Amino acid sequence: MNKIIITAIATIMLGTSAFAGSVQLGAKLSQNFIEASGTETTTAGTVTGGAANSNSTSVDNSVTIGSLFGEYSLDSSIWGEEGNEITFGANYVFGEADVSDVTSSRTEVAEDAAGSGSTGTVTYSANAVVENYINYYVEMPLAGSAYVKLGFSQIDVLTREDPDHHGSYGDATLDGVNYGVGIKGLYGPYQFKLSYETTDWDDLSLTSTTSNTISADLDNDELALSVAYRF
Repeated sequence: MNKIIITAIATIMLGTSAFAGSVQLGAKLSQNFIEASGTETTTAGTVTGGAANSNSTSVDNSVTIGSLFGEYSLDSSIWGEEGNEITFGANYVFGEADVSDVTSSRTEVAEDAAGSGSTGTVTYSANAVVENYINYYVEMPLAGSAYVKLGFSQIDVLTREDPDHHGSYGDATLDGVNYGVGIKGLYGPYQFKLSYETTDWDDLSLTSTTSNTISADLDNDELALSVAYRF
């Protein structure tokens, strides 16, 4: 699916490269609503009395994020009207955001490593952050100032386990499909956009250094205001 979107965007860009247009450089401020659900499956391990088990949880977070973008818009004579033309762009988010507004934890009963029969409780905690979000997109005019958006996104997911956790999971990069709808227009040399967007990310699958596994699903909705200078 992602390859199809990239091919379609590239084909449109190549097919319209001969037409005049304009360039916009700007900033975007968005309120993001992040939701994630996942399951960790642990192995029995090597300790006496150990047993494999699965633990599932769902988390969410709301965070305000700023980003910078660059765009190229075709001339309005091709399709649309001035300020709402066929537009190709790229958006990059600086910094990182927590997937959850709280750290997930669980407490387990475990036998000591020597296998002597004595037991106690161990609390494991973990969280994840996302960073290096980049979005390549095309915006198509509908009517008046209204438009729709289709894009391809990538993001890095960094796991954050405590030292007592069963092994380290490492990090991963996820691909996603980005959809949106909004309104935009010009005020002098400045362009303004108000939009609602959602990104459907690929499933996350990680294996730890101790053969435990995590499978998770990450989704993101956002309300955004963008301001750009048109050259």
